[in-house]
Amino acid sequence: MNEQTKALIRAYANGVITSDQLAELEQALRGDATVRQQYLQELNLHAALEDVAFGETVPHARNNGYFYLLCHAMLGGDTPETERSISGHDSLHVGRVVNIARWSLAIAMVAVVALIATVYVRQPNIEPRIATITGLSGPLQWTGSGGRVLHDLGVGAELPGGTVEGMAPDSWFELEFNDGSAVTISGNSTLTFSDHGQKELHLKAGSFSGNVLPQPKGKPMLIHTRSAMLQVLGTQFEVEAGLSSTILNVSEGKVRAKRRSDGDTVDVLANHRLTVSPESEMSPERVPDSVDRWKSQLHRGPHGTYGEWSSSGTNEEDAGLKAIPYTTEQDKTIYTASIYVSSGDSPPVVLRAESRIRVAGYMKSAHRIFFGLSVRHSDGEFAGRFQVILPADEFQNGRPFVVDLDLRDYELDPSLTYMKEKLPSGPFDLIVDALWCHTLYDQAGLVITDMELIGPDKE
Repeated sequence: MNEQTKALIRAYANGVITSDQLAELEQALRGDATVRQQYLQELNLHAALEDVAFGETVPHARNNGYFYLLCHAMLGGDTPETERSISGHDSLHVGRVVNIARWSLAIAMVAVVALIATVYVRQPNIEPRIATITGLSGPLQWTGSGGRVLHDLGVGAELPGGTVEGMAPDSWFELEFNDGSAVTISGNSTLTFSDHGQKELHLKAGSFSGNVLPQPKGKPMLIHTRSAMLQVLGTQFEVEAGLSSTILNVSEGKVRAKRRSDGDTVDVLANHRLTVSPESEMSPERVPDSVDRWKSQLHRGPHGTYGEWSSSGTNEEDAGLKAIPYTTEQDKTIYTASIYVSSGDSPPVVLRAESRIRVAGYMKSAHRIFFGLSVRHSDGEFAGRFQVILPADEFQNGRPFVVDLDLRDYELDPSLTYMKEKLPSGPFDLIVDALWCHTLYDQAGLVITDMELIGPDKE
């Protein structure tokens, strides 16, 4: 069974399958016994259908004789248990159903799939699908209406309105609305989206970028943060939301920004940016020229970091960022520390082929370390994640380390292999969003004390 069929099964289980996908799944179920078996085993089909259609529990579904017989027959079963499961029903009808299941499994399959389709289309509160997932990577969570939470998302899934949340620095999610407008979140970001005749987004935390096609007259895309409300008619832009400020960066077109605290409004044109906060002037400025060097400043506090920040003093060497765990869908634990680079009102930081990345820190127990970076194009479009791995024997238990990493040794994160044709082959001449490092599965006690991007002309 291929990955596409597995994705269809997941889409049905998650309630986000489309009518076309449902027809494709029906065809696969009808023609492949392996698909039928996987379908029943993974989704517990009889329980799922009974739950949706009748609000019953799994044990009751099993007691529904005709229904259970069809499911059992599709798996090739014909045992006394099957006959006992329908005891008490009319023997003539039972005989007919047994013959159908035994002589024509395809007909039985059509009957079950028809029931799927009937239940699906008759649900009274199905929300319209307003957008399609066009790319994703890393741990993500989507919350739909009624508080339904999904983690097992896939490219091609069509979604109604809801909230998507990036759970780690390497999270990335791209969504395309039905009109072709696209939005992307990366890192630890939370975005709620809807379209009831007018697109409306709420950026609760983190950052996202958008490539918005011209919107209907009088119905611009609306973007809400804690401190600002933005009106987008058609443009390319990036938005970063903090607790008390919003940073807007427009690369094409025009965005109207309104400060919530006093209603002050200003238009931000292409190649300009604006910081919206209670204290700042509502005056856009040109995006500053890019730089090719950068250095972390952990002694100033945890802002712009992911990890457990601590400091024993005010000097630069007194602060550290400890890797913290998150668990993947496969129940694997990854311990990650990350620092955001091109964020806030700082100039964009660009990676050159001759640049190096220097990382300092220590570990309680020697372990191999993944050193990585996330990059984007100048218009905000996601450009990939790249990484290099150093083995455990390059580190010592409890001893400080300093490593210089050549950008030419970085390779595309394997989780993005499926879209490598769309991504650059390397991170060169791209804007770096974040630097990160992690260990897999074991708590190695990794602490980062400094990160630095060293330009090509600096020793």
